[in-house]
Amino acid sequence: MKTLSYLLLAAAIAAAPAQAQQYKPGTATIASAQGTLRVNSGLVNHFNAHSFYVYSFQWQPQGKDAVWNQVPLLAKPDAAPSEFVFKTTATADFPLSDARVVQAGGKTWLSTAQLKYEDTPYDDNASVELKRYELVRQPDEDRWVFVLRSTRNVGKKTVTQALAAPPSP
Repeated sequence: MKTLSYLLLAAAIAAAPAQAQQYKPGTATIASAQGTLRVNSGLVNHFNAHSFYVYSFQWQPQGKDAVWNQVPLLAKPDAAPSEFVFKTTATADFPLSDARVVQAGGKTWLSTAQLKYEDTPYDDNASVELKRYELVRQPDEDRWVFVLRSTRNVGKKTVTQALAAPPSP
């Protein structure tokens, strides 16, 4: 009976989705002098290895009548919003992509890291791409967005290592 219990426990651990994300399911609140950012994290469960988490971002600037804004990720300042969520992915062994919000220089930054394969998945030529987005207000449309400010290849680091100490913008 004890052996069966261990086998069932091992199977449950192996079947569980990888917990690679920076933000656990639910809402994380990050306050700054400019306002409050919410990172909403939720599981998209396929009951197999293809389950993943998504983050969505909401921003409320300081002010008495300030409203919550859904924050998209933009490749450039004048781009149309296309991505309102960031998808985290992982294998059973390590994260493939994840994100982290940091406060630096009086600004709010979103760092995303993704493992990129040169040829085929799991080849030895993989490297991590780190992107940095700055939270900015677009006055012409009165909305808040994360605008891509830099993209860097950080080499053979893991996704977790890349997000632990992202380079300055």
